Amino acid sequence: MAAGAQMIQPLPSPHSQSYPSPTYAPPVPPPPSRPKPGGAPVTISLIEAVALGLRDNRSIKLAYLTRIVQKFDLFVANTQFRPRISVAGNIDGIRTRGESSAASTVVPKVTWSTPFGTAAQFSWTRTDRFQGGKRYSNETSALDISQPLLRGAGLDVGLAPIRRARLQERINQLSLRDNVSNAVTGIVTAYRALIQTQEQVRLAELALQRTRDLLETNRALIAAGRMAAADIVQTESGVANQEVAVLQAGQARASAQLALLQLLAVDLRTNIVAGDGIDTEHVTIDLDKALELGRAARMDVLSAELAVEQNQIALRLAKNARLWDIRAHGGVSRVRGDQVLQSPLDGKLSGQVGLTLSIPIWGDNDGRQGEIGATIALRQAELIYQDTSQAAESQIRDAVQSVEASWLQLEAARRARSLAARALDLQRDKLKFGRASNFEVLSFEADLRAADAQELSARIGYLNQLTSLDQQIGSTLDTWKIDLND
Repeated sequence: MAAGAQMIQPLPSPHSQSYPSPTYAPPVPPPPSRPKPGGAPVTISLIEAVALGLRDNRSIKLAYLTRIVQKFDLFVANTQFRPRISVAGNIDGIRTRGESSAASTVVPKVTWSTPFGTAAQFSWTRTDRFQGGKRYSNETSALDISQPLLRGAGLDVGLAPIRRARLQERINQLSLRDNVSNAVTGIVTAYRALIQTQEQVRLAELALQRTRDLLETNRALIAAGRMAAADIVQTESGVANQEVAVLQAGQARASAQLALLQLLAVDLRTNIVAGDGIDTEHVTIDLDKALELGRAARMDVLSAELAVEQNQIALRLAKNARLWDIRAHGGVSRVRGDQVLQSPLDGKLSGQVGLTLSIPIWGDNDGRQGEIGATIALRQAELIYQDTSQAAESQIRDAVQSVEASWLQLEAARRARSLAARALDLQRDKLKFGRASNFEVLSFEADLRAADAQELSARIGYLNQLTSLDQQIGSTLDTWKIDLND
């Protein structure tokens, strides 16, 4: 079992930023407290991660295994009007007053029901008795037909189980789409979390390199007599703190790797590396179109609507069950036995035709109980559908405004980062000419680190908001061009 998938990368297409690579050797981390992915790096793109997850993700496999049972349930419902054939038989040994005998019975039977409520049964019974060296045979064949005239009569009642099964099958298909969509969203989010931690490691290393460069500048200024020797302690402390930050970022990256490997069902020792970047482009969202797509594709809304139809069928069946039970019935039977028969038509033939009437008079509240229960269940399903529809609209509206807000945050974070970098450059230049203190440079360095982290978080947040919007309007599979083999 595997979900066939042809996928395209969702907008915006991510590309990595260009930053100068650090030229120093990073500090050697202490022994890890838990196993980390190791070995040669395995670079994987987001598209490859999604494709691998569709093939090996365990939650998707579980969903497809469940579909095997669900499909057979539908098959069983669709075969209820096919003839059913069965055979029963027995062999008995009998001893009475010292005499031994044996008897055998075989009973083939064919039953058949129609969408109109008609029930037909044909049975043939043959009994052979062996006693005193002789065989005594008896054959009985019978055909019985029953047709309800009120309760249980008509196509609307007869086809109700099949209609309900088909509605349930549609709900099951929607559930599969939702499971796969959730799995894809989880993989995409985990992949971006790995990108974020990789960038955090890179930014921490760049910050460490800048602080080390500042340390060298401090030493040169002290040697030239332009800085007090005690001031270098602040910079040395900053270097130590940044070394800790590099180690923490590396541990976060290892955790993100393990989380993604778990979703992809890949060996947890694999040193997986996210190869895509995180460049972002603004995507214009049409709220009205998003709401329209959500109403047409959201699993919870469609399932709630189908549940209303199921309960409408259940109410019709409950009302029908309260009608009088009037049935027309007829049958014919033939008995042959203990004689030499010259023709298959030999034997005693009998037939009957009649009506059966059953009317509840007093004390039978089962029918009314069923109707009341079905009525309430239908009303509850309608309320659930209304609440689900409103909740879906609220979630879609919130997702759209969250996308726009995330983009504004990203633009602000980009400006803040640019200004922080410029301010740090100015302070470093001032320090060389003695117009700024070491403490001021370290403060602006901290501001740049915070701005870097803020911009990175804003980039990832914007992409995740787009992914979340896809999920809210039920278009994740369409965005990734995933076609389920169901």
